[in-house]
Amino acid sequence: MNSTLRVLESIPDVEIRRDEPLARHTTFRVGGPVRLLARPRSERALFALLDSIRELGVPFIILGEGSNVLAPDEVWDMVVIQLHLACNGLLPDSRKTQGGGVVYAGAGAKLAELIRFCIENDLEGLEGLAGVPATVGGALFMNASTFSGAISDCLVHIDLLDCDGSKRSVGRQQLSPGYRTMGIAENCIILGACFELGACPKRVLKERVETLLKKRRKSQPLRYPSAGSIFKNPAGQFAGALIEKAGLKGYRVGDAEISKKHANWIVNRGKATAKEIVELIEKTENIVYGTFGVRLEREIRILKTAV
Repeated sequence: MNSTLRVLESIPDVEIRRDEPLARHTTFRVGGPVRLLARPRSERALFALLDSIRELGVPFIILGEGSNVLAPDEVWDMVVIQLHLACNGLLPDSRKTQGGGVVYAGAGAKLAELIRFCIENDLEGLEGLAGVPATVGGALFMNASTFSGAISDCLVHIDLLDCDGSKRSVGRQQLSPGYRTMGIAENCIILGACFELGACPKRVLKERVETLLKKRRKSQPLRYPSAGSIFKNPAGQFAGALIEKAGLKGYRVGDAEISKKHANWIVNRGKATAKEIVELIEKTENIVYGTFGVRLEREIRILKTAV
């Protein structure tokens, strides 16, 4: 692996960190060291990095804000790529819609930054996602949504990089967005997307966002590190309600705890490990299934050391 890492380290305009603890890059604050974390500083550097990775046959993943993943405790022989520097642009489009506008956002930009940008430009449509900790790319891949709507509602097109290195633009009508999915293949990389938004005074938008954030603070355990909702809601039901009815609120494995505030959240009460969190997830699945006959589907992505 060392010779491979040296090749990747030689690529110009790429910030490289060896043996970087993933706990620094996940909202759970859990994860051991990854062999190499790479942050290309431009799209050209990203393409060069990916070309070398393909030639060398090195396994890699794209990691955004780390808000929907559980990283392994062990040393991970993997390349983790972050797009924060290469694809972080937020640009108003020259096209105008009836009383609104079009915005292009890079996949590495934070969703919160995109929402602030829209508010400052008097554009509505994405403010319902306020408080969701994600990059634009991560939010698109998972089709991030709240009771106020989904990111796909405003989507015009997504720019993708296919596994063979070819770049293409995919229109909203060519995608199949659904609950926690945009219908994009795992081996595709999201580079950015275009959104069509309506017009609304920033004063009104700021009030909406503040109301949403107050509700989140009241109903969600934001005091502790977490990855948000662990399970998808079964059809016609709420995962949190099932977990609570099963008597699991506050149940712990080590420092991993099913939140007393929201039963579909697992929180890190201090020094939780990935192993403890996985054990707690599995116990929850088994108990809910045994009690109600409902098989919970995971929303969180558990990263494996074996690829």
